[in-house]
Amino acid sequence: MNCCKADRNSQTNVLMLSLGDAGKTQLLYSWSNHKFIETTPTIAFNVETIYHQNQRIAIWDIGGQVMIRKYWHHYFQNMKAIFFVIDSTQRDFKFIQEAKSVLLNLLNNQILAKVPFLILFNKTDLNNSFTDEEILEEFYLSFDQEQISAQYAHQVKVMRSSALQRDYIEEILSWVMEDKIEEPKMKTVESQQSQYFQDILLD
Repeated sequence: MNCCKADRNSQTNVLMLSLGDAGKTQLLYSWSNHKFIETTPTIAFNVETIYHQNQRIAIWDIGGQVMIRKYWHHYFQNMKAIFFVIDSTQRDFKFIQEAKSVLLNLLNNQILAKVPFLILFNKTDLNNSFTDEEILEEFYLSFDQEQISAQYAHQVKVMRSSALQRDYIEEILSWVMEDKIEEPKMKTVESQQSQYFQDILLD
């Protein structure tokens, strides 16, 4: 990963979503700080900037608790890609059904109709994480990018991830910067989105 100088006028925005306790914030901090950091549940949002291929990538990590999810749509504009993180060690039936439902709603959202999705099965370093076969069986998600993209009429990629193992970072960030992913027209992002979570905390 290139962490040196970059063109700061060229920023790529990525939205990182999950259900609660999927480990996405630890994952993000491992990318930006190059080390594993203990975290607490995200109440509002975190933004981390990563430099890759001489480009600036701003990754917006939004809380995954039920009360926060109703505000997700305020973040859909101006995103080049969506990262949806799933805890690959969570085998509870209710969790699997909820994760599938939330993901399907995102894939069917009209605002995100042309936005590429990267689905990350996280905590893959743990022994009880889902196998490829289990991911296909439980989530109907294939690691074959062409097959899954055709299935959901989206550009979709499924990968594994781990905050403790950095093997996946280069491929993940390179996927974001691929030319075939269309860059959205930028509006002001930070000021609008900060206000939404000020409203949440006042509810």
